[in-house]
Amino acid sequence: MEKIPCRLAALDLDGTLLNNDHVVTDRNCTTLQKLSKQGVTVILVSGRMHQSILPISNQIGLENPIISYNGGMIKNAKTGEVSHHTPIPAPLAMELVEYCKPLGLHLNFCLNDQLYVQAKNQWSALYESRTGVVATAVGDLHQLDGEEPTKMQVLDTPEKIERLLVTFKKDFGEQLYVTRTQVEYIEFMNPQVSKARALKALVAQLEIPLDSVVAFGDGYNDESMMRVAGFSIAMGNSVDEIKACADYIAETNHNDGVALAVERLLL
Repeated sequence: MEKIPCRLAALDLDGTLLNNDHVVTDRNCTTLQKLSKQGVTVILVSGRMHQSILPISNQIGLENPIISYNGGMIKNAKTGEVSHHTPIPAPLAMELVEYCKPLGLHLNFCLNDQLYVQAKNQWSALYESRTGVVATAVGDLHQLDGEEPTKMQVLDTPEKIERLLVTFKKDFGEQLYVTRTQVEYIEFMNPQVSKARALKALVAQLEIPLDSVVAFGDGYNDESMMRVAGFSIAMGNSVDEIKACADYIAETNHNDGVALAVERLLL
């Protein structure tokens, strides 16, 4: 296959660049460093909080802006300057808190790049172990009334999340961007948020044409950026809908799929 022209590579993290142990392998790291040295701007684009992405960016040796919160924030890895932020309106955030409380659902409240929960439990522990973020228990999320979180998340078993997703989309789908990013997560953001919108804003800022962007992803929240990029690469472990919209299907995330695709198509 001939080499794809690329000035910017946009990479999702979980299920894409990170393996099943949620780490960047040496091969993926070295390959992205080579790509960067070749003059390609390497951008990490994730549903994660900025503080959870930054160590990965540092590990690879990147100093580029980071797209976090599924596109809700663009923050410079080196200076910490926020160039783009689209939070959830405060009344809607409290409506979601009120909705989840009687159902006994665990809710993550991401505010000012910090994670707040009602109480620590198995779900906060799961999130902490995967992302390196430490949750702060506040006893009652009503204490955060009036605040505008960048993102909120419900965590539960994959079976329950599958059922809840239908309900949440029905009840909040017109007011919020509701998406499933992991089998145990439903995420809620401002309806103006998407990876595609943030990517468009960033490439305009960097003066890089969208048709020279190559996007890598595996999940539903990656579809928007994969559709606007000039070339899109789905991981071998991607959901079927993502494979269907991709220009190329790589190896799986656990078998250095990103490195193999970069070596074959971009270097």
